[in-house]
Amino acid sequence: MSSSDQRIIGSIVVGLSYSIAQLLNEILIMIVKFLSKSKTFKGVRYNTNKVDKNKGELMKTSGFGPLEGISDLKPQDYINYLNMVSSRSKRTKYPQLHAVISAKGKETSKEELTSIASVWLDKMGYGNQPYLIIFHKDTCNNHVHIVTTRVDKCSGKKISSAFEHIRAMTAINKVMKQDPVQMAKNDVEKARGYNFQTKAQFMMILESKGYTWVEEKGKLQLIKFGRNLMEMDLDFLKERKATYQINHGRASQITAFFYKFREQYSASLRAETVALPGGLEKQKETYTSDLAIHLKEKFGIQLLFHSADGKAPYGYSILDHAEGNVFKGGEIMDIQDLIIERVNASVLSTSLIENFQVIELSNTELVSESGSTTHQFINSSVQSVNGDVGFDPFDQPVQISISDDIDDEQIHGRNRHRKRQARTNTR
Repeated sequence: MSSSDQRIIGSIVVGLSYSIAQLLNEILIMIVKFLSKSKTFKGVRYNTNKVDKNKGELMKTSGFGPLEGISDLKPQDYINYLNMVSSRSKRTKYPQLHAVISAKGKETSKEELTSIASVWLDKMGYGNQPYLIIFHKDTCNNHVHIVTTRVDKCSGKKISSAFEHIRAMTAINKVMKQDPVQMAKNDVEKARGYNFQTKAQFMMILESKGYTWVEEKGKLQLIKFGRNLMEMDLDFLKERKATYQINHGRASQITAFFYKFREQYSASLRAETVALPGGLEKQKETYTSDLAIHLKEKFGIQLLFHSADGKAPYGYSILDHAEGNVFKGGEIMDIQDLIIERVNASVLSTSLIENFQVIELSNTELVSESGSTTHQFINSSVQSVNGDVGFDPFDQPVQISISDDIDDEQIHGRNRHRKRQARTNTR
C-alpha cells in the first residue's frame, strides 16, 4: 500500500472517529445506580424527608391498591403496604429496592425523568409493583429516586436480581433509544413552552438539544442523527413575538447569579473543544468560560456566545432551561461587563457595601409595569445559593434593559438563507 493510500485511509478513519465523537456528545447520558440493600424500607423516609425540606418532589406512586384512593397519605402508610407485600416471601432478607436514575446537568426535566423511570421499572419487571418516584433537585444533576419491593406483588416470589446491574443499564439504554420521531415531537413541544421572542431564539432551544434544521417555504425540517425527523409550520412565531413579555423576576435572579459567581469563577472566554481518539482534541467555533460551565451545571442556565468568521464573540444569549426562558444577553448584562475580570468582593469599599444594604432593604417595594415585584427574587436567589441571608456587594442596583441588541435573527437568518444551509451553532 502506497504512502498516499495510507494517508487517505488515515484521513477517513480520523473523520469517522470525529463524527462518532460528535454523535456520542449528542446522546443523552443517563446513569442507573442501586443504593445499599435494606431489610426495611428506610428509603421511603429518606425521600419524604427530602420533600419536607423542599429538596425533592413526590412525582408518582403506583401499585398501592386501595391506598391510591386516599388523600394525605403519610410515609408510614406506604411503608406498611410495602412491608405487607414483602412479608409473603420469608426467604427475601432484603426486600427494599432503592435505585437512582440520574441525567447529566439540569436539561432533563423532572417529568421526563419520571417517565423514563416508569418505563425502566417495567423493563426490569417492576411495572406492576407498588413503587414511589421522587425527584431530587439539590445536586448539580437532576435525578429521581425509586423505592419499591423485590417481592412480586402477585406471586409472592422474589423478582430475579441475576445480573441486575447489567440488565439495569441495558434497560435504560433501550428506554433512551425510543422512537426518534416521537422524541423530536416531544422536544418541539417542550421548546414551544419556553418564554422566547424570536425565531432565532426558538432555533437555539432546539439546537441545544442536538437538532439541526433547514427552513424552506415557511416550513421547518428538523434533523438529528442524519435523519429528517419532522416538519413543522412556523406561523405560531408571529403571535409569540407580538405577545412576548420578559420575565423580569427571573432576569433579576440571573443578574444576581452573574454578580455572585463571577467573583468565584473566571468569566474569560475560551474556545470549546471536542475529544478525539488518541487523547487528541479539536477546537470548536463556540466559546465558554468557567462561569458559563458553573451556571449550566448548577442552575441549568446556558450561555451561548455569538461570533462570526472566527472573530471574538460580539454578544450572547441565555437559555434558562430550569425556568423555561430565553434572554438576549443585553437584557441581563452587557457582554463586556460580563467577561471582564472582577476584583474580589472583599476589597470593595465600605460605601459600596452600605449602598447595597440600602438597595436590599428597599428592593421589595419596586414594582414593574405589570404590577409584579421586580427585584425581590434577588434575595431569594441568594438564599438558594448559600443558605444564608446576604449577598456579595455590588456598586449599583440591578437594572434590566429591555432594549434590543443586534437582531441575531436578521443577521444569521439572512446569512443562512443565502447559503441555504443549517446554522453552525456559532451564535
